[in-house]
Amino acid sequence: MDRLQINVRLPPGLMELLDKKRIDLLPEMGKIPSRSDVVRLALDAYLEASAPAADGPKPSAKRRSS
Repeated sequence: MDRLQINVRLPPGLMELLDKKRIDLLPEMGKIPSRSDVVRLALDAYLEASAPAADGPKPSAKRRSS
C-alpha cells in the first residue's frame, strides 16, 4: 500500500494523550504502536464515523474526555 506523508503538529497535552493511548493499546495489539499507527487508527475511526451510512443516519463521533 502506498502512503503519503503529512506533518501534524500537536500541543503538548494532546501529545501526552497520544502517548497514553499507545500504552493502552499494548494488550490489544501485542506491542506498543507507533504514534503514526495511533494517528492512523484515530483518523480511520473518525472518518468511518463521519461517512454517510448506506441504510440510516450517520453515527455521531463522540469525543472522550480524560
